[in-house]
Amino acid sequence: MKQATFSNAIQCAIATILAILAFVTGVFTLTVHNIFFGVMAAAFARVLYVDNLYGESVKHYFQRKRGK
Repeated sequence: MKQATFSNAIQCAIATILAILAFVTGVFTLTVHNIFFGVMAAAFARVLYVDNLYGESVKHYFQRKRGK
């Protein structure tokens, strides 16, 4: 795994955790701004997952590894 792909994978994992936590917190406390932050963090995690500007995307890396 190249460094750019690894960096995107780590950032994607962190953004996904933040999205889940913010969304769950927003639902339980009924705060719209937390739900909005959760949706934005999920969108950012998706961008990091499919981004292939500087090399192979995380999505293609996992597909290539699973294909073997």
